[in-house]
Amino acid sequence: MRVTAFRGTDPTTTGSREPGADGAWPGRRLTRRRVGTWLAVGACVLAALAWVGGVPTREYTVEIGLSPLPANAGHGEVKQPSPRAIAMPINGWVRGMSVDLVDAQGREVPQRVLHHLNVIMPERRELFSQIMLRIGAAGPETKPWELPFFLGYRLHPGDSVLFTAMVHNPTPKPLDGVRIRVKLDYTPADIVVPLLGIHPVYLDVTPPAGFHSFDLPPGRSSASWEGRPAIPVRLLAAGGHLHQYGTALRLVDVTANEVLWEARPELDSARVVEGMPIKYFLPLGLKLDPDHVYRLTAFYDNPTGQVIPGGGMGALGGIVLPGMGTAWPAPAHNDPEYRKDVRLTVGAESHHHPEGHAH
Repeated sequence: MRVTAFRGTDPTTTGSREPGADGAWPGRRLTRRRVGTWLAVGACVLAALAWVGGVPTREYTVEIGLSPLPANAGHGEVKQPSPRAIAMPINGWVRGMSVDLVDAQGREVPQRVLHHLNVIMPERRELFSQIMLRIGAAGPETKPWELPFFLGYRLHPGDSVLFTAMVHNPTPKPLDGVRIRVKLDYTPADIVVPLLGIHPVYLDVTPPAGFHSFDLPPGRSSASWEGRPAIPVRLLAAGGHLHQYGTALRLVDVTANEVLWEARPELDSARVVEGMPIKYFLPLGLKLDPDHVYRLTAFYDNPTGQVIPGGGMGALGGIVLPGMGTAWPAPAHNDPEYRKDVRLTVGAESHHHPEGHAH
């Protein structure tokens, strides 16, 4: 990870050294040429689903119970929930996710109690690294999302899915009996025409295996990480996550010196992030090439005059479509990065024994 502090200029405008930051973004090299057989398949799917009247959607919910949360307590002052592995009963394509919190009486709890949540496939790997595959994530600003009806991520019965969460209680009231509810919307596998199978992608401005918050220096600063995808893919959609005082998140093709995507957060009056836009690149997508290096950068402007311990974070979550005939790479369980990710995520370097059922 590279963390840089700036003086006098805003790295998200004219003072940045990132390509495209001077307001004249380089033109994308994406053309209208054919991108492969998947487009023809997608057209057939669209036509068939329109003919049969759409696709059915079902919901599967996982609940994570929390210990009592004292008022005005940081994440280091509360007992964190244990990671939970579940043998999923879903046979179909996951197409959406929403997260909410409720108390013992079923009343809504402010989502800012959730610091972050990750939904992980321990037996699959990420595109840019050997860490476990993240298929979903949520923070206090994350809104429910749903993929276009012809796209989905394939799950089979018995697939192990790991749910991890970090919480705190920034509210003035103690909270008891709180549950995190993770709702997965999916289309069953027995539909007439199968959906286009996509894969999630996750990038962070810190190294892949590790704790992803970093100390935020005063003033304007940035943090970034660079890597290469393991296989050629097309990026179909991207969203992101920033903490308070975040100003932008940017993905750059370093090899081509080209800005591919940038998002600026929705802020409240205290400059707390309330939301991050999701950008779709349909129908062609943005090509990500294993021969190219890509850089994700998070920009911040901390007005407090002090270092904020653990105050920075920057992550991209998106969906990609592998190139035709290209298999998704398998995880290397003995890879040091994979082992470190497992150890830091669940506190052990052994495989999880998933539960047979969820609430």
